[in-house]
Amino acid sequence: MKRFFYAQFKGWLPAVIWCVLIFWGSTDDVGGKATSQRVMTFLHENFPTLSWEQLAKTIFILRKACHLTEYGILAALVFFGFLRSGLVGWKRIWSFRMALLTFLICVGYAISDEFHQSFTSERYGSPVDVMIDSFGVLMGLSAMWVLSYFKRGISKNKSFKSSESGASQVPQWSKATQMEMKS
Repeated sequence: MKRFFYAQFKGWLPAVIWCVLIFWGSTDDVGGKATSQRVMTFLHENFPTLSWEQLAKTIFILRKACHLTEYGILAALVFFGFLRSGLVGWKRIWSFRMALLTFLICVGYAISDEFHQSFTSERYGSPVDVMIDSFGVLMGLSAMWVLSYFKRGISKNKSFKSSESGASQVPQWSKATQMEMKS
């Protein structure tokens, strides 16, 4: 039992820490005007030829890119949380059900984050940001799918190479296949 809780803790800790960082980034201390002013100063000092209007557009694009990135990372961490914790019991690297569950958890967190922002003085909740966050989640899940595709390809190549070297390979059958073979 202790081992189960340790696996859960170890599997989900990175996702929980990332959620705390997102929540902290939604406060008045870190998000909104505080970061915009710092970024504006940095861009103005390093690119003095940009007008204030161009700087404002650049900051807007950077902020939306951060939304995409932070929720793409969250999707990857939640997906890895499912894989590492063994909570769902799926043995495959990629599962549509696991991806759907990851999507729903991350979009739910994006909605709660925008709701949280509506209570801060300098920020407001935006459905557009939830859509951007959702697209970031889809990008993160797409990256997980690509990684699992290459992981499957590497596994197939390893088994092919070991069979070429003369090592005997015993196929691993699923329980359903074993039941069909017995009957």
